[in-house]
Amino acid sequence: MTRIKGEPGFILHRRPYSESSLLVDIFSRHHGRLTAIAKGARGLKSAFRGMIRPFALTTLGWSGKGEVKTLTQCEWAGPDFELKGPGLYCGFYINELLLKFIQRYDPHERLFDQYLKSIIGLNQGESTQGILRVFEKALLNETGYGLQLERDHESGEALQPEQQYQYRPGMGAFVRISNETGGVMVRGSSLIALRNEQGFDETALRELKHLHRAVFQYLLDGKTLASRMVFSRIYSAEVSRAPDGALV
Repeated sequence: MTRIKGEPGFILHRRPYSESSLLVDIFSRHHGRLTAIAKGARGLKSAFRGMIRPFALTTLGWSGKGEVKTLTQCEWAGPDFELKGPGLYCGFYINELLLKFIQRYDPHERLFDQYLKSIIGLNQGESTQGILRVFEKALLNETGYGLQLERDHESGEALQPEQQYQYRPGMGAFVRISNETGGVMVRGSSLIALRNEQGFDETALRELKHLHRAVFQYLLDGKTLASRMVFSRIYSAEVSRAPDGALV
């Protein structure tokens, strides 16, 4: 039987389970993603009451033999991140990405650290677009779908900042050919900024958003992420006035 105590982690999602319990999806640093039952967590006298919520770094414990464990520990382990407004929905978006792409019990310590860094940045009001693009890059790298950000796929030559490329999900970056269709148009400087995780200008953020959308749509076989639809619906007024780079 598995028994874990004192594991740093985050609650990605929770939902009712029976009359008094919760089913929770966890992202832990050393054990990856897992699902656990928090027995009695909805009760007024539960030790878990108020503790099981997203974006709070917690110390977790669980036990059990099967795929779904039993939560035995959930205590706050650090600052409580109060995400609000667009930052909150960006947090839900990266949570959904983890639920879609991370396999259960597959450790991703570097991705966990990037997740924590992203939540801190969103809490401090940093550029949501820069945070999301870097997290998406880390997620793709960790799950084996990393983008080719070094060379032209066809020629093997290093990416040039002034060059315009067609990036084709599942293949890579190609020098733009006028009679070619498909893929996402993106400047070499934008791809290099993503590689270096710095130097994002408005054009780079817009191009990289469209690039990552195309990549995730390709990987999800055209399915739409629920958090993106919710964000667009709630912030429809802002979206109509905002530059393209303001969306997740």
